[in-house]
Amino acid sequence: MLTIKNLSVSIEDTSILSALDLFFPHGTITAILGHNGSGKSSLALSLMGHPRYEVSGEILLNAENIVELSPSERHHKGIFLSFQNIPEIPGIQVIEYLRTIYNSHFSRENPDKKPPSLFVFKRMVEKLLPELHIEKELLERELFVGFSGGEKRKIELLQVSLLNPSLIILDEIDSGLDIDAISVLQEQINKWKAEKKTIIIISHNLHLLENLNIDTITILKDGEILESGDKKLLEKIKQDGFTQ
Repeated sequence: MLTIKNLSVSIEDTSILSALDLFFPHGTITAILGHNGSGKSSLALSLMGHPRYEVSGEILLNAENIVELSPSERHHKGIFLSFQNIPEIPGIQVIEYLRTIYNSHFSRENPDKKPPSLFVFKRMVEKLLPELHIEKELLERELFVGFSGGEKRKIELLQVSLLNPSLIILDEIDSGLDIDAISVLQEQINKWKAEKKTIIIISHNLHLLENLNIDTITILKDGEILESGDKKLLEKIKQDGFTQ
């Protein structure tokens, strides 16, 4: 469960978000919509603790105020944020990267236990590949080097499956995806909701949202909440755009 109280965000005295109050119940999907520059991505980055933002107000994760925590500490509290632009990282295999982040998470959660061996970890990862439509060969490639948009996003989905976060923030995760990749994404998001995870989606893709079990839609404009409602609000947006 995530609660935002009187959240204001700025960069070098330029206001980005102003006095937001938002509630994201446990096991729900919330879509954050609005024109470019409305503050959607800044909200996502602020929730993750990006250092460029000056933040006031409260960000309560399961009643704990995390506003002073670092991005790493928030990650270990169970927050996952997808990246809009995923950089290529040559010299590191996908499986090596996944094992590194998994071992870090495992050791923090289980300080008295050893992480699984490479053999066991690979078997664990391979069991997750079919439902994400990931080819095994992708694990041996250099991290995101030459990957299509869909391949990059599938690796992010694989990270979520491995790390099992309680709060998932997806910022334009559907950008550049083909129809098949979007279908996989929709299946996973609905699966996460069934697993009682809290999901925040930032997207311009109304088709993606139509096929999700969304609970709440919130529209931002100029850093403020313009309107909130249930999934029926999508029809109004399709007709009128992001206006009242």
